[in-house]
Amino acid sequence: MPVKLTDMPPDRLDALIKHPFHRENAERLIGFIRDLRECHGPDDFVAFQHELLKATLEASHARAARNRVIKRLKRGEKLPTDAPELVAGDRHDVDDWRLESDVLERIGRQLRSVGDAMAWRAFGYDRRYILTLRRNEAPGPMTLAKEGTVHEVQFMQEQWSEHRRFAMLHDLTNCLRIGDATVFDTPDENNLQTIYLHELKTNPKRREGAQLTRTRMAAEALDVNGPLPGPDKARLIETGVPYASHLSALRDAFSYAHREGLKTMRVPGQRALLALDIPAAGNRWGLQEATRQFHAAYAALLRRTRLTGQQICFGSGDNTARNTLAPPWGIYPLQPAECAGLIADVLVFTVTMSSDNFIEELHTAGLNAEWVLAEGADMAPLQPIVAIYGHGRRIVMARAEVERLLLELTDLGTWARGVEPLLQMGVAGWQPWPYFTDEHRVWA
Repeated sequence: MPVKLTDMPPDRLDALIKHPFHRENAERLIGFIRDLRECHGPDDFVAFQHELLKATLEASHARAARNRVIKRLKRGEKLPTDAPELVAGDRHDVDDWRLESDVLERIGRQLRSVGDAMAWRAFGYDRRYILTLRRNEAPGPMTLAKEGTVHEVQFMQEQWSEHRRFAMLHDLTNCLRIGDATVFDTPDENNLQTIYLHELKTNPKRREGAQLTRTRMAAEALDVNGPLPGPDKARLIETGVPYASHLSALRDAFSYAHREGLKTMRVPGQRALLALDIPAAGNRWGLQEATRQFHAAYAALLRRTRLTGQQICFGSGDNTARNTLAPPWGIYPLQPAECAGLIADVLVFTVTMSSDNFIEELHTAGLNAEWVLAEGADMAPLQPIVAIYGHGRRIVMARAEVERLLLELTDLGTWARGVEPLLQMGVAGWQPWPYFTDEHRVWA
């Protein structure tokens, strides 16, 4: 697995972020997000996906070429005659080739994040599709060297040329991991649209039982509320509650941070928000002083918010296309340049809350809740954090739901109303996955 930014030495982190490829892609991301927001009909999505596919294949091919050079140099062999040009560094230094490979890995994830934003928009910001189609292993690099990729691209082209349908390729995303493509039929006179999930085979005689089973279960989960695919017993639960958040606070915080370098503020629900514009902060203070200002501002924010109990903090840093549950930065209700900044990690934000304050807020919202995460315990993905009781039932919040409340700045009253149906309709032994209505009103 690629090294995360927080685990890199400062000089390598600086070289990676300032690499020409990374800078160029950061600019390209702005255009992608702006263009995506203009996608309304199938022709718009087809044209958008064509450009995203082209960029993705180029990045994948470029990284593969550099990895071949790295293998040769590690074996003590000469550079191949067809070695690509190294943009920065010594062509005979394997570490410089590794840096460029790492940059291209990040660019690949950044483009998948744009693909995730395309998927959310194409599905009308209906989280059911993401919750369902994410439940599989991550796809490998997308390359025309794979027969399957060639077949999928041909299928996409045929759907448009022969049927005028938009066929969304799942391998362009990080969040769609079941099936190979989703085809959107033309809406009828009532604006109702049929959506088809396709598992494509390069060899019709080849049996792929597990893949087809997952695809069938995903379709049934979406159509008739059947069990979600996967080894655990899980089901979607409709809350019937319109989704609401306080993401306008994030927009205001970044507006200030662009001028002053950083901004701290308290958010409803006793949450502490810090937004940082790294280039602006660096220009104002220099890197070392900007780091000191960041820590000082964060400490002062926590004192103002008066957090007591265990402190829980989640941030945007280096999270691009790593979490299939999280909405991609590209659909956040921010300016395209700000979304691109989050994807490229030149803009970051953190949100912090405490156990005592969170339980107090849930009690205020009418929920009987208890913090069950032990002091000092590691917050693993499935680690129970909060238990909620009602209607003779008990449901448990794990890391993913707490992370949602922080990074999406979800309105806690709205979320609490959504928990009530889980307590009423939940079935013992089954994991409920709630979804809200009207999410399209929140996201860009």
